[in-house]
Amino acid sequence: MSDEQPAKVPPPQQPPYPYGYYPPQPPYNTYAILSLALGIFVLPPLGIYFGNKAKQQIAASGERGIELANAGVIVGWVLTGLFLAFFVVWCLMAGMMFGMFGLTTATTVGVAS
Repeated sequence: MSDEQPAKVPPPQQPPYPYGYYPPQPPYNTYAILSLALGIFVLPPLGIYFGNKAKQQIAASGERGIELANAGVIVGWVLTGLFLAFFVVWCLMAGMMFGMFGLTTATTVGVAS
């Protein structure tokens, strides 16, 4: 009797891919693509929403497109901030313009009477 262990046989391995062949990759997440497109061209808050939904789906399914989703969220926030700043400046300018017209109209009407 001997205490020798039997030789371990390595498990069978898959053959390597042939030269010039790449394994198939998972598809891109549709929401990630929509996130970037909507964030840039349509409405930035939609880019933020679809980017966050795409991140959740990518984490669950393993699809590609996390970079697109991140870019859509970042672009969405930046453009939303710029649009809000533009809107605030526009409101201030409109208020000043109507205020000036109100002052000049009131003084000219008061002088003419």
